[in-house]
Parts: sequence; structure tokens; C-alpha cells
Amino acid sequence: MGVMAYLSKRVGGFAGRCLPACMMRRRVLSLVAAMGIVCACRSGFGQPVFPLHTSGRFIVDHNGARVRLNGVNWYGAESSDFVVAGLETARLQSIVAQIKDLGFNVVRLPWSNQLYESNPVVGDEALAANPELKGEHALTILDRVISALTNAGIMVILDNHNSDAEWCCSTTDGNSLWYNSAYPQTSWIADWRGMARRYQNNPLVIGADLRNEPRAPATWGGSASTDWHAAAELGGDAVLSINPHWLIFVEGINYALDLSGARRLPVKLRVPHQLVYEAHNYGFDYGHIAGYSGFVAAITPKWGYLVTGKDPQPLWIGEFGTCNGADTCVDSNRPRASGYWFNLLTAYMGQFGVDWTYWAINGTQSTGKTRRYGAQESFGILNDTWSGSASAALTTRLQSMMSNAAPGITLVGDGGPIADGPHASGTTQVAIVPENGFTGAVKLTCVVSGRGEAKKLPACSVPSGQSIAGNAAVSFAVSIKNAGTATQGGAKGGGASDSGIAASKYTVAVTASGSGGVSSTVTIRLKVR
Repeated sequence: MGVMAYLSKRVGGFAGRCLPACMMRRRVLSLVAAMGIVCACRSGFGQPVFPLHTSGRFIVDHNGARVRLNGVNWYGAESSDFVVAGLETARLQSIVAQIKDLGFNVVRLPWSNQLYESNPVVGDEALAANPELKGEHALTILDRVISALTNAGIMVILDNHNSDAEWCCSTTDGNSLWYNSAYPQTSWIADWRGMARRYQNNPLVIGADLRNEPRAPATWGGSASTDWHAAAELGGDAVLSINPHWLIFVEGINYALDLSGARRLPVKLRVPHQLVYEAHNYGFDYGHIAGYSGFVAAITPKWGYLVTGKDPQPLWIGEFGTCNGADTCVDSNRPRASGYWFNLLTAYMGQFGVDWTYWAINGTQSTGKTRRYGAQESFGILNDTWSGSASAALTTRLQSMMSNAAPGITLVGDGGPIADGPHASGTTQVAIVPENGFTGAVKLTCVVSGRGEAKKLPACSVPSGQSIAGNAAVSFAVSIKNAGTATQGGAKGGGASDSGIAASKYTVAVTASGSGGVSSTVTIRLKVR
């Protein structure tokens, strides 16, 4: 048995801040030291000891220490390529090294029932950068991918993404439910049993995401033919009958947006403390939201109550993603922009320490409807050569949410302009969202800037400071007063009054700063009428 194979039995994926080589049980410490393996270890929640289970709203290891999932989706095997994307461009070990070096500790791997049951030979084109894999069947290559990940100390969650091998998702693709005519429920159960047997001896394969995004006509309760709640209990128990230590991830209905049914009809599995609820969240579902409190109000009845309610339960955001073409994809002050929603969601996840896997690590696309094989993945973390980050802003934001990140804060405005008139005042609200356990005093400042020929800029004011206690977000008002002395375009003979000044010429930058160099700035547009 090789060193890495041995360590895969004894070394945990990192929960918190320690890199995988550091995560070993005490009885192998002397062996590792003798072999000269160097630990690049960051302090964190501690060393996980497998298997995992749940306690309260958290995933914990065998000793009860919290294990935070900070990961990525790696898609492609669920498509008609039958293999993870990227192997046509980069070496498998290189991609795994990228995932590890960026700090991710878990990968959600989608697969289809068609892959499992037909197990075709993967086309050579999809393996161009890994010629040793050419001629191999899909499951054999999936084995190799999973071994490469877990040997690197990266945990794996298997995701039954669809029945037929294709790009997901719509209500007309034949994959809305957990079964279809070609792959009935009995096949779904049998295939999950087979996957559980296949990987039951790899402790870093930690669980089963039973089905991706059940959608209409899927229901939570009701008719047996559409009752996802009942199917999840059936499927979860089937998996646990093979491996009682796997975590069972159960998504909500309506594209995993809605777990409200679990309040009245919770999932109950025969093996306790293995259930994790799963939600998905994308900006195109929240374009109407303005302000942090509005976002929280929208998600709380759907799935947020599982995080903040009276009976909190383990919750994982299995998918969320934004564009990678500009910094505004990550942070924007315009409510309908991807970056505005992304700031809201990631601030919430940082505030409450919610587990997550980003969609997706992929630098390029797999085959599928609306897809172009090998084209750049516009939501990808990696670039189109799979050799580095596509967006520094995106990777920096994701790393700030990891369990190894220092405490911090995020400012979130309501997204709209402050409407102001001559000699009048305007106000808006900004929320201070603490992340990774930040507490203490926060100092606030604001500055108005403009590109016009203003004799006197409008004045802004904010409270001198706020106090953050626990993990509660705090809102405060930003006030603007227009002195009424601005002119536009250098007009003479009276010139233009305040009413002629364009909204784009003025912005309000509000900054919050706290101990340890913690700071955050939000920009608000100022509209002078």
C-alpha cells in the first residue's frame, strides 16, 4: 500500500484550517514524521476523525468537532461526455492540485443513472490531456477522479444529478423527478445502492446528494408519484442500509429553492444524525430583492428558518454561482446585478457559517443543450486552461468565507440611489453583516464624490459607530443633505441649477472599520433632482 493510499485511510479532509496532510489520527503521527511529510497547517476547528454525522445544525466528526464544508462542484460526468470536464485540457492531478491549493475541502460530483447503468467507454477527445485514461469506461475514470481527490485529502459528495446523461435543468428535460420511464424509481434505488457499495471503503467519500433540483411536478408530500419527501426517505434509507455512516443530503423542491415543507413534514431516516438539508440559490431568482433585510425575509420561510429558527437543522448550500467576467459579478450596488445578490448571499453564509459548494470549479463547459463543449465556463472558478483563477475577486470572496478565514464584516446597502433635491435631505439603510465570528466596535465614515463641476458637494452623515455582538447584523441610516449650490457644465449667466445634475455624477462611499484591520466599503448612488 502506497503512502497516499495509506494516508487516505487515516487522514481526514480538512475541517477548518488544516491542510489535508496534517489531518491524521495520533497513531500515524510518528509514521508521517518519519517519512518527512511537511504539514502546511492553518489553525482551525480541529482534525476531523471519520466518519461524520450531525449535531444540532452542524456536521461534526466522530469526536464531535465541527466539520465545515467549503467546496466546489465539478460537473461533466452527468453529461453525455460521461466524465468530468477539464481532462481534455489539463492533467487530472493538476486540476486536483488547483482545487486543494485554492483551499476547498470538498467536491460535489454529479453523475447520472445512465452513466452508472451503461458505463460506456469515454471518448478520447474528453481525455486528450490524460492519455493513460483513454479506452477506459466511465465508472473506472470516476473511480480515478475520486481517488485523486480523496488521496489529496479532499472530501467527495456524490450527486445524482439526473437520470439521462445531459445538461440540467428544465421542466421539459425528462429529469424533473427522481425517476422517469427509462430509469424508474426501482433503478434509482438500485443505482444508489451500487454507488454506496462502490465507495463504502473510502472514508473521504462522505455522502449522497440523493437528487439534484426536484422540480414541477415534484411535491413535498401528496401523491406518491410526485412526493419527493417520501422518496427521499426511501432513497436515504436504502443508502444507509449499505453505509450507515454516509451523510444524506436532501434538496428542496422547485429547483432546490424551497424547503418550507420540511417544517411541517421533516425527513426522518432510520439512522439518526445523518440528514443534511440542501438548498440552491442563484441571482436570477432574487432580482427583485433590495437590501439585506429584504433578502433575509425572502429566504427565511423557504430554508433560512433551518439556520436561524427555534429548531435549527444542518443546511448546506449545494449550488450557488455568479459570473466571472468582471468584479461587479461579485460585488455591485445595483439590485438586479449578479454581484448585488452574490454579496447578499455570501454575507448571510458568512454570518451564520453555512456550509457550501460553489457552482462550479470548471474552466470549460461540458456537452449539453445551450452548452458548447470546451468553451469558457462563465461561472467557473478556474480559467479556460484550468491553470489558475478566472477571477481574483471571486476566489478572494470565496476564500473569505472559508473556515480558515479571519473574522470580518460586509456592508450591504439597499441598492437604490438616495433621491435628493435642492436644499433637501435623503436617507437610505446599510447593514453591517458580521462574518466568521466578528464582534466589537465598528467605526463608520462616509464621503461624497462627484465628477461634475460642483461648487459644493452634497454632505453625507452616518452614526460615528455601531457595536456588533454575537452574529446579529446591524443596520444604520445614511443621510444626505444637498446644499443647493452645485452647477452643471460650467454654465454662465445663472447656469443650470441642482435639478440638472445627473445621478451618475455623485456617489456616496460608506466605510466600516473595526479592530484587526477589518474594513468594508459600500457605494451608494446619489440622485440629485
